[in-house]
Amino acid sequence: MSSLQKDIFKKGNKSTALSEPELRKATSEASLSPYDIQSKAENNGGPLFVLHHGAGYSGLSFALAALHIKNLTNSEFTIFAYDCRGHDVLKAAFGDDVITNREIFLVGHSMGGCVVADAASKNLIPSVTCMAVIDVVEGSAMEALSGMLNFCRNRPSEFKTVEDAIRWSKKSGTIRNLESARISIPCLLIEQETCTNIKKYTWRTDLAATQPHWKGWFSGLSEKFLSPSAAKLLILAGTDRLDKPLTIAQMQGKYQLMVLPEAGHMVQEDIPEKTATALLDFWKRNEKLVLPKKPFVVDK
Repeated sequence: MSSLQKDIFKKGNKSTALSEPELRKATSEASLSPYDIQSKAENNGGPLFVLHHGAGYSGLSFALAALHIKNLTNSEFTIFAYDCRGHDVLKAAFGDDVITNREIFLVGHSMGGCVVADAASKNLIPSVTCMAVIDVVEGSAMEALSGMLNFCRNRPSEFKTVEDAIRWSKKSGTIRNLESARISIPCLLIEQETCTNIKKYTWRTDLAATQPHWKGWFSGLSEKFLSPSAAKLLILAGTDRLDKPLTIAQMQGKYQLMVLPEAGHMVQEDIPEKTATALLDFWKRNEKLVLPKKPFVVDK
């Protein structure tokens, strides 16, 4: 872990608007070194928070939110944020019995929300107690698919430096929190050399190439989100994202809705501390109640 990354984790989130010279200085300190953000409870038996990133992002999009969860719980919870590369990651990381013996809180952002809702609706993880989906709704997502391809085409396809990519993410409003961008953007890029031996950085994931799968990702999301017995939380950056089925379900009390209008789509990066607090408060209200064992009395 670089000294910059250590400083970020010591300071926490201090999101501020920076001038262009300040932004240039701050981004020049960015590091390419990726690192894990896994916080393990010592007894390995406490609650397990599983954080699934959105399309084109990485586990580091939860870096600052995970830090705040760790601090707010005195490291008593296990936090597992990973780069989605395959299946059965929970069993690989924690053993075959994790899906039955651990209380699990599934959290998914954007496309990651589709993944956790699908897994919960199929009861693939029986020990799920809570589920949170961050800024993705079936109706608005399906409507926005046509504009998604334009977004992929219009964003820069390459950068001269990592600092340029971080600066772009901040100025474009893609990630509004500079500290978050400094952590998560570098690992989304790969370094390449041109024919003239000049380095450039391109996106690791070609989002446009995944277009054939977009409709399948979001189709049926509302039903999948509402069907599990686990307690459900939907965090949105604006009420305009809420579609009709979820509006009705929210009025019927089938899930809890939280709107954080000060954030953009990258809610957990823009306001990580508020995101962490919201997740922990929801967990505390819905965790399983463990009653104390009755004392054993010997008849005389």
